[in-house]
Formats: sequence, C-alpha cells, structure tokens
Amino acid sequence: MIQKFVCLPLFFALSLPAFADDCPTAQTAKLGFLLERPGAQAEIRFTSDHFVHAVNTFAGGKRQDALYYRGLFLVSRFDDTARTINVPLSDLRSIFPLDLTTRRALTYAPADPTKAGALVSIEMTVTGQERLQLGPCTYNVLVIRNRFLNAEGRVLSEHTDLYSQDLSFILAKRYDERGGVQTTVKYQSIKPLNRS
Repeated sequence: MIQKFVCLPLFFALSLPAFADDCPTAQTAKLGFLLERPGAQAEIRFTSDHFVHAVNTFAGGKRQDALYYRGLFLVSRFDDTARTINVPLSDLRSIFPLDLTTRRALTYAPADPTKAGALVSIEMTVTGQERLQLGPCTYNVLVIRNRFLNAEGRVLSEHTDLYSQDLSFILAKRYDERGGVQTTVKYQSIKPLNRS
C-alpha cells in the first residue's frame, strides 16, 4: 500500500506534458532559448544587454550565424557561402523604446568583408499588437512594418516583423503577396536552451 502511494505521484509527474514552465519569459529569455519550425531551428543567446546571437541550422545541415541589435536590427549574417554586414549610419539606440505609436527611420550600408554597398533607409512603424502562439507558449508581439528604400526614395522591399519585447527577438515575419494575400512565416515551438 505504501509503495503504491509513493509510486502514484511519480507516475503522474512523468506523464504530465510540459506547458507554461517551459515557456521562456522576460526573466528567463536571457539564459537563451531554442526556436523551431519545419526545416529550421534557431538557438538564441544574449551576448550583452544590446546584442543577440542567433545560430540558425537548416535542413541539410547548413549553419548560419547572425548578430542582431536587441533582436530586431540585423547587424551581420555569416554562413559558408556569404558574409553580410549592415553598417548602421544611424544611432541604433534611437529605435527603442517601442510602443504602439512608434515611427522610426534609420540608414545603413549593406557590406561584405571587402566593400560597402549603396545606402539603404528603413522606415519602421509599429502598427499594432497581437498575441502569437508558439506551441503551448503565447506572447504579445508588436507588429512592426518595415519599408526599405534606396537613396532616391524608391521602395526596395517591405515586410512586417512580429517582435516580442519580452524575448527581445522577432518570432515571425509577414509578407504581402499579390492579390492582397499575406503570408506569415513563424516558428512553431519555443523552449529554454537548458531544456532542449
């Protein structure tokens, strides 16, 4: 009887699925977390108060290292075929803080290790806030519309970032397709690195 009483809680503990305990929070995100979607995973680690290192691994084994300013602005991306550096000419610190009325503009020069390209400007506008679910975890994300323009003001590209301020990272991107259709590319799951 005593043996049954002792084993029963252990059985339940082993059979319960992991839920909210495994969801990184604003307090635990600095310890690192793992994002996954079919064909890709990203190990996110904070290298300082301002910079985030992402190690992206894709189907087939390709690996890519990316460095972001506060998980939002891509500073560099290196893999076995290309090295890209975005040299900011604007003060990146001016992007933050972000709220529901934020509009920011910054300029950078895309470069590789040997040369810099033509200047690019980004217009960033926070257009709203949403709840985004990754597996059992749900996060408030800011909807940040990005317009990339050349020196003459011509739009080069546009997309929307779904950015978690709690995690200091972009959890999804949204693209406008023809016919008014939007495509959202997001991670499917998230968990702390120490439990992956």
